Amino acid sequence: MMVINTVGHLAEAAWHHPDLTASYAWVEVRLKTHSAKGITDKDFDLARKIEEVIQWQPARDGGALEGTPRDDPRFAYIKYD
Repeated sequence: MMVINTVGHLAEAAWHHPDLTASYAWVEVRLKTHSAKGITDKDFDLARKIEEVIQWQPARDGGALEGTPRDDPRFAYIKYD
């Protein structure tokens, strides 16, 4: 749900609305500029922003934020591929 809400927030802020499909363990985001009947720069820009935010890993930034514990399954709600 957090991924869907994040994508929704980014799409609303960009005023560009993707089609979302969700299941238990995955979310599919489909981007298309309906007025252009195809993919445009808007779609690529929003896709880049979605990936940047969704795939952010605090521990890799080197800052004070360490991210969720990787060794404890109780906190493993984010899986990075």
